[in-house]
Amino acid sequence: MISARPSYTCLILLPLMLCCPWLIPQAHASLDEARTSKSELLYNLALLSQTPNRPRQEIYTVCAFEEDIGHLKATSLESQKLQQSQIFLVTLKTQADVKRCNLLYIQDVISQKPLELQQIIQKESVLTVVHQGNKFAEFGHVEISEQEKRYQFVLHLGSAKQAGIVFDSRLIKLANNLIQ
Repeated sequence: MISARPSYTCLILLPLMLCCPWLIPQAHASLDEARTSKSELLYNLALLSQTPNRPRQEIYTVCAFEEDIGHLKATSLESQKLQQSQIFLVTLKTQADVKRCNLLYIQDVISQKPLELQQIIQKESVLTVVHQGNKFAEFGHVEISEQEKRYQFVLHLGSAKQAGIVFDSRLIKLANNLIQ
């Protein structure tokens, strides 16, 4: 049965759309810009980071937990190739699934067992990109933050070296900070 009664959302949004129609596309465009910038940053981080201890694969797997995968979906990241490897986005269900990742993106998720996750990342040489402010940032290899609609990043050289990850000199020059 269809209700003829208008919803409260429509009653609020309709006048807003009529008086300020530019707000809706602008908010959508801003979100798209942020996703595109993040996608480009992750692509370049992957491109300029090597893991000599890992065998080369036909698929470059970018992973995120369920809470974070939405930040990567609807970007062009999955349609790109990285040095002849197709990029593939994977939603992780458990920490053990991290083993199949080349790059792990953490934004909102808070690990219940951070030391266990850190051990997996170090053992499997998984490039870990963590959003600034996340409690897992101290275990990551790259810490990103958004400043005035631009992304900045810090490289954690000590933890990257432990995991067998080597950063290209161009990436090191672009970093806002280097942490041993």
